[in-house]
Amino acid sequence: MYGAVWSTSSSNAAPGTSTADSAYGSGALPLHTDMTYLRDPPGVQIFAMGRPSARGGVGVFGDGLAASESLRRDHPDAFDVLCRTVRRYRCVDDDGGWHLEAEGPVIRAADRGGAPFPPRHRHHHHHHHRWGPVGMIRHNDLDRLPDLPPADVRSIVDEREREMRIAEFYSDLDRAHELWDTLLGSDDIRLRMDLRPGDMVAVANQRCFHGRESFTADADSPRSVMGCYVSQDELNSRFRRAGYRVF
Repeated sequence: MYGAVWSTSSSNAAPGTSTADSAYGSGALPLHTDMTYLRDPPGVQIFAMGRPSARGGVGVFGDGLAASESLRRDHPDAFDVLCRTVRRYRCVDDDGGWHLEAEGPVIRAADRGGAPFPPRHRHHHHHHHRWGPVGMIRHNDLDRLPDLPPADVRSIVDEREREMRIAEFYSDLDRAHELWDTLLGSDDIRLRMDLRPGDMVAVANQRCFHGRESFTADADSPRSVMGCYVSQDELNSRFRRAGYRVF
């Protein structure tokens, strides 16, 4: 989709082109994972700093596994919501001819069984031991579509019960999302790195977040970053060839 090696520069953020992406601007980028609109997002993203900005633009990285385990420990209700709520993501690029969509929970954990969307009063009894190890994080609010209640809630015949369940869905999801955002803003899971020319960072895209602080664009010396993606299957293949056990 982006070629073997991609490059971004603050000098070529032309609206309506394939580079019309927030990564090409100078504003801050919140922590996120890449290509949430693919069924199987890349396993690794590699960044190489070509030319940093004169002011700002510090890279920010976050541990999604640490954030999810913190949420599981301190707010199990919210952890349950982000594990079982399917959210949809989209990328439309008219210039490149792309229209990509995929869906999945923010936190993908092993499901040990349980009702898919139990009423609120049953949450406490069902979800604390439902979820096993976390296997993947999918999070990018910039590419996320509006959330819809699950079909079994929308199809409830009784209007009063349906409206109540829909209201519960949005209330629970809003609270979980707010707690998640608070965790992502915590220094406990964040690392700031001021990359210099030639510095390279490899990010486990299905586990870790990346972002960027805002910077001052300079037409005479634009900020430029290069990188590439590696699929999780290819990464696992390399690990196996090296003698590691991959589940």
